[in-house]
Amino acid sequence: MDAVLNAEVRSEKGKGIAHRLRQQGLLPAVLYGEEQKDLILNTRELQKLLSTQGSSQLITLKVKEGRKKQEIPVLIKELQYHPVKGNLLHADLYQVSMEQEVVVKVPVVLVGEEERVNDGSVIDLQLYEVEVSCLPANIPAKIEVNIAGLTMNNSITLADLTPPSGVQFVTPLSETVVAAYAPRVEVAEGAAETSGETGEPAEAQEE
Repeated sequence: MDAVLNAEVRSEKGKGIAHRLRQQGLLPAVLYGEEQKDLILNTRELQKLLSTQGSSQLITLKVKEGRKKQEIPVLIKELQYHPVKGNLLHADLYQVSMEQEVVVKVPVVLVGEEERVNDGSVIDLQLYEVEVSCLPANIPAKIEVNIAGLTMNNSITLADLTPPSGVQFVTPLSETVVAAYAPRVEVAEGAAETSGETGEPAEAQEE
């Protein structure tokens, strides 16, 4: 599914303008690239795109500037959120060339867990995203890691994975992606304690 985002060029700037836009369900944004443009986005449209496509996918930005309309391939550069409320405050986008490779972070997704033999181990995902290099059109939505054969006290590193066609890993191949550990055994409180400094049972001490 192609990611599409609508935008309108804005001429007004300032904190007051930004606050007014947010009250209207709109989001101030900036497009960087061949020409910097101040934009207005629809907050809900962007949130829906983020929930379905993620923040690292190529986006076709449909920009309206007066009567002029154009489509620009962009990536999300940065998203600013309210530190307390968590709502979107601002978005930075940057224009990309479809002929030049970009470096982006892609989420890691585990598959095959239902096929694993239950050996009592605990699965620990250590690398939640992987940095890759590729042409914008080849950006993968995710990096799948099959853990069907992962057994206790073993791990899968990035070197064990094969990147999608046209994609290269930038993250060091030595990085551990996921590991299987023996579960920690918690000793019940007081179970290993002895009464008294000598370590003798309480009854013996009383005698």
